[in-house]
Amino acid sequence: MLGLYPLRLYSLAVLGLTLAGAAAAATAAAPGFDCRHARSAVEQRICASDELSRRDAELNGLYRQIQAETAGIDGASGRRIDPLAVGQAAWLARRDACADEACLLRAYDRRIAELRRDWVQALETPAASMPVYRYERHGEFEVFIDDFRRAVAADDREAVARMSARPFADYATGLSCVNAEDGCSTQELRATRSSLTPDEFRAKYERVLSPAVRTALRERRLRAYDPAVDEVRDEDGEVEVVGPIAPGEYLLEDDDIFEQRVFRKIDGAYKLARVPFYP
Repeated sequence: MLGLYPLRLYSLAVLGLTLAGAAAAATAAAPGFDCRHARSAVEQRICASDELSRRDAELNGLYRQIQAETAGIDGASGRRIDPLAVGQAAWLARRDACADEACLLRAYDRRIAELRRDWVQALETPAASMPVYRYERHGEFEVFIDDFRRAVAADDREAVARMSARPFADYATGLSCVNAEDGCSTQELRATRSSLTPDEFRAKYERVLSPAVRTALRERRLRAYDPAVDEVRDEDGEVEVVGPIAPGEYLLEDDDIFEQRVFRKIDGAYKLARVPFYP
């Protein structure tokens, strides 16, 4: 049934474009599940009705696309989060309590309208519209990273700059090159992604938010500080941080370490802080 299909990750931009495809696919009288495996009376009734089959296909398309964008891995706990799942389970229970086709049609129409109202409405606004961000709650990493991902997906560079640290430091070569005291060469200064001001950050935006970084964000390749990976104890038993992040920080991972990014809390709010340094 709905929610049991393999997921593919979509950016908000792709999701907005593919919503039209979901509606087109729904015109075919085939539900979003395999009728050969229909067991319950409700499933059999859906398979026997073109109208119900079309509703199920439309709902399934919407659900899968929205779930692919909103579900992911909690960077703090490593557990999967799925904001849609609880509401969908409750809706399935209500749907399965229906005794006739009229009741099922009402159930589908209400759920489709609910999904469009709560999750899709922002995607159907004019392209110039930008998401609304919850800056006052950016002390919570999950709220921050959700807003940050939406800002990157919408190419809202002003918001991304606001959610990034000043200075933003690039330690790919071991030196940040933020200050003259770092002693960086002319070539290193040209290559660095470090920035002191919002204008400088925006000028380097494409390098800071490279295609690899945007992909990692879209796929939520995030992890929290892990003592097993990021620290060792010296001969005196003192903890030494040896990984790319410190306690309380989060790493956006990529196979290319120069495309990794670090988020940390600054003055009570999480920010995109740096390209990590590997000892």
